[in-house]
Amino acid sequence: MRGWRKGIFIFRAGGGRLPGMRGVVSTWMLLMGAGAAFAETALDAVKELPKEQAGRIARIEARDGTPGPERWYILTQDPAAENGVHEFVVSNGEIVASRSVSQFAESLTADDMLGAEPVKIDSDKVAKVAKAYAEANGAVVASMNYELKKDGTDAAPTWTISCMDEKGNKVGAVIVTAGKGNVVSHEGFTLEPEATTEATPRKKEEPRFETYAKPEVAPVAATAGGSPAVDGGDVAEEGKTHHHRKAPKKQESGIAKTFKDVGRTLEKLNPF
Repeated sequence: MRGWRKGIFIFRAGGGRLPGMRGVVSTWMLLMGAGAAFAETALDAVKELPKEQAGRIARIEARDGTPGPERWYILTQDPAAENGVHEFVVSNGEIVASRSVSQFAESLTADDMLGAEPVKIDSDKVAKVAKAYAEANGAVVASMNYELKKDGTDAAPTWTISCMDEKGNKVGAVIVTAGKGNVVSHEGFTLEPEATTEATPRKKEEPRFETYAKPEVAPVAATAGGSPAVDGGDVAEEGKTHHHRKAPKKQESGIAKTFKDVGRTLEKLNPF
């Protein structure tokens, strides 16, 4: 089944036309469409392992993914084995092989195990990252190889996704951390995918700069004498004369008025 699917993919990637379809189908659209029928990811495959082995995983490998591979090779560190290797091969949700030898590792120790560092980034996520780098660099990718392991005792687990052309040659590789999904390197892919350029809506509390394009305070007009009219009355405009209204006199209180009247009386009575 997979051979037929891959054969159709190569035909389309070569620029052939399918009956009833217009134009040449995009290589990457076909790559993703072919893999859609096989949705088993690496972490899905891990669920098929015996519980006592799931905690001892040292590496995960797969070949010829389009983008999902037909088989996942899961290597665990087995203390009962002389070389410390046990390999499980998982396909379509079941273990199809279980053996003490592997083409991917001659021996494994406890230091090779992924350990307590959580693997949060699955194979489908890293495939999308590799796809974005390939598209940014105009690379034609026919398949992907997957590798999850850690390099060194204290190192964090990383995914390495190798992008292959139709002849099986590597056109580029992307290394992504399995915990946070950070891109560590992108060998063979010089250009990085463009960042999102979608504009964000303006917040209501942010000032609109065009509001302050005109001065806030109106200029003060001069009176006929040349001085500004700031008396609180009407402003003198060119060709017009306005009378200024004086402010009303402040009313005195009754007590203050009484004291003033008494003062005036004493002044009249005192001859000196």
